[in-house]
Amino acid sequence: MPTRRITLSCTVNTRDLGGYPTSDGRITAFERIRSDAPEAFSLEDAALLKNLGVTAALDFRSKPETEKLPSAFEHSADFDYFHCPFAFGNRNPASKAEVPLLYAEMLADFPAIKRILSIIARQKGSIFIHCYVGKDRTGVVAALLLLIAGVGISDILADYQVSYTYLRLKIRELLHEHPELPDFTGHSDMEYMEATLDHFFETYGTVQDYLQKIGLQPDEITVLKNKLFS
Repeated sequence: MPTRRITLSCTVNTRDLGGYPTSDGRITAFERIRSDAPEAFSLEDAALLKNLGVTAALDFRSKPETEKLPSAFEHSADFDYFHCPFAFGNRNPASKAEVPLLYAEMLADFPAIKRILSIIARQKGSIFIHCYVGKDRTGVVAALLLLIAGVGISDILADYQVSYTYLRLKIRELLHEHPELPDFTGHSDMEYMEATLDHFFETYGTVQDYLQKIGLQPDEITVLKNKLFS
């Protein structure tokens, strides 16, 4: 049986986007994976990902981040690797109120989003998306994919907010080492994504309107939607 939580030796926040009910009565396909950054694969990790059908990884981190900590996918012969950085929204928020604003900046980065969705649509195998901790940039893309599939808002919020549960020990260690960081660092509060989605619909209307606005063609949209179910 497929599982939503995927245990790798090199990550703590690796999860599947499969198993969510949609507005048209379908269920999202498993083996569409979101995660924090994998630093290095064990033989068991690579075998598990290949067994899940993963053929490609998309890395949303900035160039300095990837230079400091390369993704394990980047130099692996077993997977295709795509570096897909955002031009905006990469900075750390100064307050809780700024988190949804950063997410809105990412969604307004049309070239980045279009490239990401186009790459996902044309992959024959399963996909693995990640940033650094798998919460913000990955959270925005994951929420968008679930919106495209027709998943309900409550499930999208639930998928987002569980990140802190898996990251909490890592975040607590980080805050202990860097007490100057704000206490909300690393949190994935439901309110952040709820405000982001409210802004999304107020700004763009429907998901279809948004996909057309970023420049996806009707056939690309169809292929992308099918990718989320098969």
